[in-house]
Amino acid sequence: MSELSERQLREKKYYEQYANKFDLNQSIDFAPIEGPMFEKERRPWNSYWRTYELAVDNFLNKKKNDALTLLDFGCGPGDNSLRFSRIGYKVTGFDISETNVANCRKLFEKNNAASRAEFFVSTAENIKLNDAAYDIVVGIDILHHVDIKRAMHEIKRILKTDGIAVFREPVEVSFLDWIRNTKWIKVLVPNSASLEHHITEDERKLNVRDFDEIKAVFPQMKIERTLILSRLDRFIRSDKSQGPSILERIDYFLMKCIPGYALLGGGAVIILKK
Repeated sequence: MSELSERQLREKKYYEQYANKFDLNQSIDFAPIEGPMFEKERRPWNSYWRTYELAVDNFLNKKKNDALTLLDFGCGPGDNSLRFSRIGYKVTGFDISETNVANCRKLFEKNNAASRAEFFVSTAENIKLNDAAYDIVVGIDILHHVDIKRAMHEIKRILKTDGIAVFREPVEVSFLDWIRNTKWIKVLVPNSASLEHHITEDERKLNVRDFDEIKAVFPQMKIERTLILSRLDRFIRSDKSQGPSILERIDYFLMKCIPGYALLGGGAVIILKK
């Protein structure tokens, strides 16, 4: 890995610490990929489920004799990579943290899936992979940690001609974020850097300038917003609840009925076509 910037060094240090907390024996929830794969359930109102759903649909639409390739862009400890491999993709994942990469390999070995994936240490801005090698690139909560412009050029280089990229990201909403950052809300829900709350020193929500930089590289960019009323789920839903959120479904309905309502969404699924 090439010499790291100060920001990258901070991110690397943080994720080395965070990766040490990952429980390799935890049960991985495969419902978000099994639901759309077997037409049992879809949750387009949930940005995480929607991201997995798009990966499933891409696989089913392009399935052929050759294995379809997926790059897990900032793979973390490997739980998302494991889900993608269950879809049927040949998965490659990278992360800035050596411990995360080690966790990925251990997780795949534990699940008898080591032959379906490979992992390596890298930054998002300089990935040692061949041009036009991947059918799809997927990243979950990663772009707000990296240099957007440089990362986009790498993604475009790595994607095949008809490839797509899908990212789930937090998005800046000025008025709601102003409320979020008031003193009393920050007391209730801290948002300063911490391992406990999985917040790094340098991360930030994506904003209009970021979307402009993305669109400059991928003119066909599409953004699907979520997370308006459902911001309240963190206060009223159990962390262990796996059923669909009523507030997310209400948001989804209101977005279709009220022009401009979606612009209040604090979460986004970003879909890019080469």
